Amino acid sequence: MDNPAHDGEVPIEATVFAELESIGDERPTHEARLRIEKGEFAVDVSMPSSHASQLLEAAVTVLLVVGALAAPAMTLKAVPEDLPHWATVGLITVQLVILILLGVNTFMNKPVLNTA
Repeated sequence: MDNPAHDGEVPIEATVFAELESIGDERPTHEARLRIEKGEFAVDVSMPSSHASQLLEAAVTVLLVVGALAAPAMTLKAVPEDLPHWATVGLITVQLVILILLGVNTFMNKPVLNTA
């Protein structure tokens, strides 16, 4: 049979979710949760699931702002000193344009570039 549920096999989705581990004494809830951990630093935000889209939009906004600040700074540190200034400005401009396009695509729900 083509359906693995009828063949006695466990569906792939069940095995993926079975491998996820609970953190602490967590139990399934109806809340939307966002957890970011980096070493000793941990941030955990939860809210009603009806506001999950707003939580994700806030997280994307934070990532875009951090990217807009960090990308040019990292570029300035990484470029060789003998690279022409116009090339450095061009690299930074391309990075910021990409972040702007991602932000517009994310928050306007319309593709900025038509790939069709």
